[in-house]
Amino acid sequence: MIAQHGQEAEPNASTHNLVFDPRSESERNQVREQLSRILASPAFQNSKRYAAVLRYVVDQTLEGYGDRLKERTIGIEVFDRPPDYDTATDHAVRSAAAEVRKRLAQYYLNGSRGELRIDILPGSYIPQFRWGEDDPPHAPLPAQTGAPEADREAAQPLSGRVARRLWARLAWIAAGCAMAAAVVLALVLFAAANDALQGFWKPVFTSRAPILLCIGNVEGGQTAPSNRQGSTSEQTLADFHNSPDTTVDESDAFTLAKFVGLLQANGRKYRFATQSDATFSDMQSGPAILVGLLNNSWTQRLMPKLRFWVDRPAPGRVVIRDRNRPANSDWSVDYSKPYLDLTKDYAIVLRMVDPKTEQTVIAAGGITVFGTSAAGNFLTDRNEMKKLAAVAPRGWEKKNMELVLSTDVIRGQSGPASIVAAQFW
Repeated sequence: MIAQHGQEAEPNASTHNLVFDPRSESERNQVREQLSRILASPAFQNSKRYAAVLRYVVDQTLEGYGDRLKERTIGIEVFDRPPDYDTATDHAVRSAAAEVRKRLAQYYLNGSRGELRIDILPGSYIPQFRWGEDDPPHAPLPAQTGAPEADREAAQPLSGRVARRLWARLAWIAAGCAMAAAVVLALVLFAAANDALQGFWKPVFTSRAPILLCIGNVEGGQTAPSNRQGSTSEQTLADFHNSPDTTVDESDAFTLAKFVGLLQANGRKYRFATQSDATFSDMQSGPAILVGLLNNSWTQRLMPKLRFWVDRPAPGRVVIRDRNRPANSDWSVDYSKPYLDLTKDYAIVLRMVDPKTEQTVIAAGGITVFGTSAAGNFLTDRNEMKKLAAVAPRGWEKKNMELVLSTDVIRGQSGPASIVAAQFW
């Protein structure tokens, strides 16, 4: 991401020809102007494909998301590839990046010395920015010598003075247009991201009823309601505190807190229940947000008729199955392995109108808590929701949907989620 340490400062002679992070809006605008010049050059103006790649990686870096520029992300968002496409056999992104590097080299070979350089180094999709070998930006004008400027201009022929002024005005107009285009592009990207978040949550945000937040617990729907310990006069405080009905995983609680923050930011009322306490009447009274997959019986209740569902083919092994590809077992986790050795987790995200309650239900649950955490972050992060907008069909905001997410897990910490499969209806 773009570094934000220290005070923002304009580049000076000491930064000359060095890689720099465009920290201030002025610096970012200078990069955008240079990008516009490059895209208008013969090296790029006749190729929408390579121009789109260069524009995307530069825009993402200026917005602070350069660390997310991966081959798969570019393939999905620039080349309209499906989320689970095979990067080993589809070389579109790598080939395009190599061509972009070659065309950038051609541009600077014929360009002016001292121009701001935009480079994409081999092995990376993150652009680097640096000033050329001559003057850095904002360099002082050379000292005036000889006749004053007015005298020199008067000495020129009238046609020369008019042409000079005309070109100066055209230069200002071109710079203004480039800046305006950059601003419009930024607003469009922001609006698209904002629409994705609002589009997903609109059925909940527009409901007049309080939102039920139902979290999975240790009991996890494994005990019949009549056999649950519950709260009785004979139950000790220790029993109550340690009851499976009242104990939740801290990662699930953190995910619940993210949903609470989202609801509060949008002025929505809400109420809590564990999956053991929630009743069918609760589900009928308004929209519900379900946290947890294996430990939430209300989420499990929805699975049998959905495309993606949870299977337990062997003790300790859990698989998210696809009814369109029932033999596929790639989305699986082995609970018998040490948890620090886990490198992948998977989650199901669901938004649908429950046919039995006729209320909107949103579910976010992973095979393990790492998947649940990644799903919660995905659904509450404006930038993460861009991934949904990139793969969803037109009019998806009004459709039911089920997503399968994948997340990398590094020593007990989950990373950003990727959409590996989706169903809209």
